[in-house]
Amino acid sequence: YTTSFIVLRALDGSYSSDGKFVADGAIAPPSFESSTMWNLDVKSLILMSNLGLAFIAHYNAPTYYRELRKASPQTFPRMVRTSYVILFVIYVITMCAGYMTFGDTAQCNILLNYHPHDMLAFLGRWATACSTLFGFPLVFNGAREGFKNAAMALDQPSVSDPKNHVKLVVAMLSCACMLAILVDDIKVIVGYSGAVLGSLLVYICPPILYANILKRHFGPESLEYKRGRRNLILVPFGTSIAVVGVVVNYRQNYGLDSSSSVEGE
Repeated sequence: YTTSFIVLRALDGSYSSDGKFVADGAIAPPSFESSTMWNLDVKSLILMSNLGLAFIAHYNAPTYYRELRKASPQTFPRMVRTSYVILFVIYVITMCAGYMTFGDTAQCNILLNYHPHDMLAFLGRWATACSTLFGFPLVFNGAREGFKNAAMALDQPSVSDPKNHVKLVVAMLSCACMLAILVDDIKVIVGYSGAVLGSLLVYICPPILYANILKRHFGPESLEYKRGRRNLILVPFGTSIAVVGVVVNYRQNYGLDSSSSVEGE
């Protein structure tokens, strides 16, 4: 629904410079002074970081595999490819439609750009809120199990003790709620987590794990391992993406970007 309404508003002209939702001055008018179709610079790495985070579903992959009707090593990749293609189409359509509507004034949470009296936007906010609320248990379950596994690896088995389950859940929920209260801009969380965790889980960990599996299974002198080792070139790439992504996010969040200083002057 949210994607559909964003596309509709991009096409119906209600948010153009003389549109009905812009005329009263309640929202920032769209601006396209700095827009360009093919511009790529350091800021583009923020998008790379966000895309890394957007396609992360590793923590629920075993569950998805078990829930397949005919689970097999052949059907699972087919399901993953189909899902990622659908996600890619939704992401691209939403980004293009949102930017086509507001241009340079587009906020990180595009729903905040729309007029308070726009009923379609109001319903879109509610749809997103419901999606976040009811999808939170899936994410939280992955975070909890990951925390338990990390604690076991660090020789802290008491964290996984069923007696401490309630304490662990309350502690993690408290930290998540406190962070949500203190940080009111979604780009801070998405930017940093995408730059660090996204790069780690998408570009760095998979090739290392894959190469080690091939080494153990086929041996260090095998052709399979030598071919698989080529994927390690993604490790320095992912590290660079993470470092530059963190730096660019920091500069933008704290007003250190050169373009911002020029505009301030």
